[in-house]
Amino acid sequence: MPTRSANSAPCGGGGRLARRRATEPMTTSTRADELTHAAIASFNNCPDPRLKDILQSLVRHLHAFASDVQLTQDEWAQAIAILTKTGAITDDKRSEFILWSDALGLSGLVDSLANPLPAGATEATVLGPFWTPNAPKRDYAGSMIERPLGTPALVHGVIRDLRGGPIAGAELDVWQNDANGLYAVQESAPDQDHLRGRFSSRADGSYAFVGVRPIPYAIPDDGPVGDMLAATGRHPWRPAHIHMIVSAPGYHRLQTHIFDSASRYLDSDAVFAVKRSLLRDFVVRDPDDPARPTSIERAEWYSVENDILLAPIATGCA
Repeated sequence: MPTRSANSAPCGGGGRLARRRATEPMTTSTRADELTHAAIASFNNCPDPRLKDILQSLVRHLHAFASDVQLTQDEWAQAIAILTKTGAITDDKRSEFILWSDALGLSGLVDSLANPLPAGATEATVLGPFWTPNAPKRDYAGSMIERPLGTPALVHGVIRDLRGGPIAGAELDVWQNDANGLYAVQESAPDQDHLRGRFSSRADGSYAFVGVRPIPYAIPDDGPVGDMLAATGRHPWRPAHIHMIVSAPGYHRLQTHIFDSASRYLDSDAVFAVKRSLLRDFVVRDPDDPARPTSIERAEWYSVENDILLAPIATGCA
């Protein structure tokens, strides 16, 4: 029985590769290209076409990034450590992964791609890391203030369709920070419903709620995202804003903010979420102003008008 020499070809055609390697030394570039091709091809049999596209594109761009910056093994290990630390600091009250997405502008980009709404519709913006489900349902012009700290602000307006017709029964899920810069979920206080609430528009589309005038605040910078900001000379500050999610049957869900037009950091929001169409004026009101709702005690307060225009699902992307 003949024996196979060290130079004979094994089954599967490997001999051709061996002969090529013997005559044409493989360069680092060639090896990297083959590795990338193999990693992309490993998803060829994925039964989900969309998942296949996403993963193959991810591998393609991830490998291109590593080659572009000539990523070192030490830098790769640091990146793995950052991801590990990001997972460790994330819990049900804080998502460091969302914070990364926000601080790198990815959240804003995905929002823009997902919301190509028709002209006139209220613009969307990022969700942020502090939304939590099941906020309490509150009455028209009801107060979200569970403990006094910030200056009360009445937010009011009308929810309409793009033709100007009122939308009754729309839900507004609202949350914001207080005068200490913190959201309720960041605090250990038992009243976790502080400055959170769900409100419904009335038959004429009108809505109103009482919160506080928001203040600028720093996104959490005691974790990996904060380390990145410090290392790159970026600040962690966001301009003053109030979050809301507006939904109604037959209309696109709107995830948005209103920004205090007098706030600092409007031109350098740490998460790139400011849109000029979302700036609103907080108007100071007298304690004896007859328009003061009963949910605001007799003291200085603010009001801000914020009409909302929702796009019907049929005119945009679902």
